[in-house]
Amino acid sequence: MDPPGASGDKGLDPSIPPPAEAEVAQSQKVSLEDETVLLLAGLMEAGLDDEDICKGLRAFTKLLAEDAAVNPKFQNPHIPLYRLVDADSVDTILGFLDMRQSPSVRGYATVAMSEYLKLSGDTGVGQLSDFFFSKVGRATYDDFIVAFSVAASIFPVVPDTIATLFLSEGFVVGLGPLMKRKWKSKKVEQAALEMLNVACMNTPCREAIKKYCTEWLEEIVNAEPGHSEMGSSSAPDTIQKLVHSEKVRTLAAVVLAKIQVGESTPSLWINCGRFKA
Repeated sequence: MDPPGASGDKGLDPSIPPPAEAEVAQSQKVSLEDETVLLLAGLMEAGLDDEDICKGLRAFTKLLAEDAAVNPKFQNPHIPLYRLVDADSVDTILGFLDMRQSPSVRGYATVAMSEYLKLSGDTGVGQLSDFFFSKVGRATYDDFIVAFSVAASIFPVVPDTIATLFLSEGFVVGLGPLMKRKWKSKKVEQAALEMLNVACMNTPCREAIKKYCTEWLEEIVNAEPGHSEMGSSSAPDTIQKLVHSEKVRTLAAVVLAKIQVGESTPSLWINCGRFKA
């Protein structure tokens, strides 16, 4: 004969009292919080492949969305899960928006940030702003690529917020000198143009682009195709002298067309001229 409770019918054994409701709630509370923290910690691990990143981002977004919708699974009291997302976690997710990431990773990261920003309000906006200005302030090619990529991806999600960052003192004005450098990164150039392409959906941003960027956009469009003086054209990114790829020249032409027309369909602007990295 099995000892009491060994058969799996523990709830039927009078010697084993059923768990109190408070204990069940506490167990579920810890489980939800731990699950969220573990997901975020997992996304910070080095060497993740795209499948693992997408899986983690998808699970994280699902937790936030279900929590916000008061899913029956989450009815017991617990800390709102979005409050567990700290600045380091936000930096990690925003880093997945880098144009050098795969389209699938960038897509899941965009959805995850959209859900988080919707729930976190001013806190999330502040974290996004800190990340953007931190990257721009470092002024390395790698940091510019990430900052511009984030702006391009998140602009349709929180247009007013990104427009404020875009129109901050010195930012748009500084794009011209950056793009006119004798030696430049192909990826920085492309990331900047993708950002401008999406920013055209906002009237003040479009006017700023027209005022400060028209000259160097025209220079890109009118430049003669050439060959790099450094690196191989097959390299993922090289520092090149006065060379613009056909992809970049076409994207610059799209931006020029938008600022000259002035009015168009915003949804078309977001997609028109979008190229893979």
